[in-house]
Amino acid sequence: MYYIIGDIHGYYSRLAALYDALVSVMQQADTIIFLGDYIDRGPQSYEVVDFMIQVSRVTAFKSVFLKGNHEDMLLKYLSGDDHGSAYIMNGGDATIRSYTRRGGGFDLPQHHLDFFNTLRLYYEGDDFIAVHAGLNPAVSLEEQDEFDLLWIRDDFYRANKRWEKTIIFGHTPVMAIGGSGPIYRDEKRNIIGIDAGVMYGCPLTCLTWPDGKVFTA
Repeated sequence: MYYIIGDIHGYYSRLAALYDALVSVMQQADTIIFLGDYIDRGPQSYEVVDFMIQVSRVTAFKSVFLKGNHEDMLLKYLSGDDHGSAYIMNGGDATIRSYTRRGGGFDLPQHHLDFFNTLRLYYEGDDFIAVHAGLNPAVSLEEQDEFDLLWIRDDFYRANKRWEKTIIFGHTPVMAIGGSGPIYRDEKRNIIGIDAGVMYGCPLTCLTWPDGKVFTA
């Protein structure tokens, strides 16, 4: 069984509650997949990243950590590539506060930086693909550009295409696509969005696969 969790955005308490509910039912052969956007907007990005690192060390089940566009923006901010403004305007100020209130300047611990630098762009299963933002419908999986995997929106989920494997994605809140509830399911295109919009007061969502059950916190 796969347990796939949508965008967290620094909401540690909801993550902890959801995780506690999941580990009570998960088995040794199960895999938990996080779709990225662990940071920004919410108040506890530091705690979320620290928690992710702890989960990565758990041996009771497998874990997979994908990269989101907010992790991409953070890394560019740290390297000076975005000139500082884009990241701050997109919720990075909350992450900076989360780290600096622990004392000192905005310096990531090395184990946090190592975590960000080892994030994967997508995960392919037998009958599904988990990715942060979506896929470019014009090219094959092997030809996908990193920018699209982290940032694509309408060109993916409005495309006149039915994917052979179910695409499970975050990035765009369900309400923005036109859905309601904790997930957006489009049978015609064979895609499922699971970013319920935690930053807007909505639940943090986990989709189980292949049975399609939903956990929220």
